[in-house]
Amino acid sequence: MSNNLDLSPDGQLAFSLRSLHGLDYVGPAINGQHLVPGIFFSLDPEADNRVEVESRPGELMSFRLHADRPGRWLTLNMGVGSANFSASVIVGFACKLDSPATTTFRVCLRSGYEGGHRDVFFPKTVVAYPKTALHLDLLEIEAHPDINPQAEWREIVLFFQRDSAQINLRDFRLIVV
Repeated sequence: MSNNLDLSPDGQLAFSLRSLHGLDYVGPAINGQHLVPGIFFSLDPEADNRVEVESRPGELMSFRLHADRPGRWLTLNMGVGSANFSASVIVGFACKLDSPATTTFRVCLRSGYEGGHRDVFFPKTVVAYPKTALHLDLLEIEAHPDINPQAEWREIVLFFQRDSAQINLRDFRLIVV
């Protein structure tokens, strides 16, 4: 990631999120097109889904998911680079969010290897509702053999319900200890 001197396991995502805090954008999210380096929405091309994004300087982002014909997936992918977890015990995330109507989604740690990737889902389901709330979830690395301490690349992936929703993502932090 250019201009990022933070080499810690959470450094690349922290840099991308800071970049997103400076973004001034209102418009559609194009499948696979990065809003800022490392952060993009992925929509099943066989579905009829749309995502409208609003990101103002000083804020993270709000987005509306429209699922006219639901597909197999609708995700927000956030790159973590090739974060090395060799010296780490846990990986997790904290997010602050709300939504006009209660909605839920799941989050996973995706680790990429030659020829594919492995997803390890965090145990809790994230619930967004009309009051801004904090969600925290952790994985013990040693307890999950699918989390190799070294991977070619990693992402945090938010898997949304395959229906319409609005989510205001106020803050997001990767935790690696």
